[in-house]
Amino acid sequence: MQKQVANLFDSWANAGKGESMAKGHWPMVSQIIERMELHSGLQCLDVGCGNGYAVRAMAQRVSPGGKAVGVDVAPRMVEQARIHPENSANVEYVASAAEILPFEAESFDRLLSVEAIYYMPDPLAAIKEWYRVLKPAGSVWIMVDYFKENPYCHTWGDLIEIPMQLYTERKYRELLELAGFTAVYSKRLFNTAPLDAEYKANFKPGWGYNNLDDVTDFRTRIGSLLLSGKKSSLDIPD
Repeated sequence: MQKQVANLFDSWANAGKGESMAKGHWPMVSQIIERMELHSGLQCLDVGCGNGYAVRAMAQRVSPGGKAVGVDVAPRMVEQARIHPENSANVEYVASAAEILPFEAESFDRLLSVEAIYYMPDPLAAIKEWYRVLKPAGSVWIMVDYFKENPYCHTWGDLIEIPMQLYTERKYRELLELAGFTAVYSKRLFNTAPLDAEYKANFKPGWGYNNLDDVTDFRTRIGSLLLSGKKSSLDIPD
């Protein structure tokens, strides 16, 4: 399964989708980063980092003294992230599966994962691993568009060549709690900016969207799902 996911995202990297995914996700991810309370000296991790756009954004906010690390299962995505011209000295990229991270316990203050967890065969195992590498009082931030309450995503599993986990918002919250996280919450993130002219000109029905009104409805009414939780020094997951 891990190899299937890596091959899929390597093919997307080779097709130039890393930049387009970064552009599409940034309106939501920028909102998450504002909520993460980043400051100088923090150690941050992005699991499923793609071309590293969020890693670079976090690195700016934790400098001086802090660092941002990006992990992706797809080696080609990691290669593209490493050679990006906007990398700063306090970024690092590692090719690794999300469920077995090559880091010591309690290494990071913040962990971000965008549009990645539903590709994992055992999301709970991944979240437990993320708990392990977070420091006490650290926090996890997960964003997904593929969740049951989003009617526009229900066809994605038939269009993508690997198994995907379609969970409810409540199920995701339960997974965070089972992994040991406290103060778990979820909310929707919206993008109210008008669709740009290039997007409208190139739009073709597909991926659950029959027309531009469907796209606007997702962006302004359904929204992306954000989940977050904190690691307490008193919490010990089973």
